[in-house]
Amino acid sequence: MKKQKWFVPTFIVSMLLGFSLACSGGVTVLTPTIPGEVETVVASTLVALTASAKTSVPTNTNEPSATPTEEAFGEVYVYTSVENVNLRVQPGMLFQVSRVLAQNTKLRLLGQSPGGEWLYVRNDESVSGWVNVNVVKAGYDGPPAPIVEPTGVILITGKVLDSQGLPVSGIGFAITQGSRRTDASTDETGRFYAYLPSTMSGTWQVGYASVSCTSNTMDSGCNCINSICGKANPESISVTLPQKDVLNFVWE
Repeated sequence: MKKQKWFVPTFIVSMLLGFSLACSGGVTVLTPTIPGEVETVVASTLVALTASAKTSVPTNTNEPSATPTEEAFGEVYVYTSVENVNLRVQPGMLFQVSRVLAQNTKLRLLGQSPGGEWLYVRNDESVSGWVNVNVVKAGYDGPPAPIVEPTGVILITGKVLDSQGLPVSGIGFAITQGSRRTDASTDETGRFYAYLPSTMSGTWQVGYASVSCTSNTMDSGCNCINSICGKANPESISVTLPQKDVLNFVWE
């Protein structure tokens, strides 16, 4: 059977949002990155933590309960593909880190977030949490992991359609408030899902940030199809939390 694409990273994860200009028209093409997800400089205490997998940071107190679908999914494992992978209590860059994982750490796959950018996993200590899909690998043939809805979080979601109303995938958005930032990218349905801690409030900017080489607007060489590079319109929307409505963008 064909491998699930959402398991196998097709790009290199960068610490500092490495942008590359891969097409004409000044469009920034981003190999989707997760800022801070892979630390290249880690204090010696965290190195020790990686080896022992012990920490005083609380584990996820909002752990989703198992469902019959998850149980039927069986024992499937993924492995961290880089060093110093953060296991977070919820799916998003602004959530607390409960473990720092070494490369090739074995994790049982329990589910995935809506949109598939985060995987819900459990380590050998029976500690559950979320890792970004771009920093794990697996040789797994079978049905996709069940969707696990995060609880106790704020969701900002939106969709990107082209002028004909068709979904546009691989479009990255930055959700920011001052120095706080998390990122999300549209899936095959044109939808993105960004999760924030429930303690967050105020006004946030949701801005078009990137195009992935895996976007359906790009060809196999990571160039804009027919040399026509687009952008999201509007490029940015201000939202005040909690945000209830789906944000709408047109790819032009």
